[in-house]
Amino acid sequence: MKLEKDTWIVIGILAVMVVGSVVFVYRSQGKRLAEFEAQVVAIEATVKTQAQTVASFPGLVKQIQSMRARYKNFDRRLPVRQELGGFLKELSGYLGDENFSDQLIEPGSPTREELFHTLPIIMRFRGCYLKSVDFFKRIGEMERLTRIQKLKITKQPTKDDQDDPTLDIELQLNIYFTES
Repeated sequence: MKLEKDTWIVIGILAVMVVGSVVFVYRSQGKRLAEFEAQVVAIEATVKTQAQTVASFPGLVKQIQSMRARYKNFDRRLPVRQELGGFLKELSGYLGDENFSDQLIEPGSPTREELFHTLPIIMRFRGCYLKSVDFFKRIGEMERLTRIQKLKITKQPTKDDQDDPTLDIELQLNIYFTES
């Protein structure tokens, strides 16, 4: 019987060891496995959303190329620096082409806007109506972004036989440029 009692003790010790290993090792490993499985699911979800984002990338590249082609001349319309000399030369050339008299061009001080600078230019000249219309049309067609802000036209006393009256014209136009 002594052999049986020792056997039962060994079996009991083995049972306690098995139960202990199950409780302490298997359960803790099971918890870690569950945590890893949750991380895998979260990473798979992240990969899926990133794959959807990457799938839209070729479309964005095409849009960017389209916008670059569309706005390739943007810097020519809004220059990086003032380039005032060339612009004033072009304006005085237009005034000379139209044979205006009493010409005066006065550049003002640049003002800083949020994304660009504005330079006002005041011009005074005398000429006929049709030539002034051509002049304004040429200003509107200039390569440089130019806007007439103020315009004052005064008719000069005329002779009765004159078809196209002489006008005194005063205008303020703005040119725009980015920081130099």
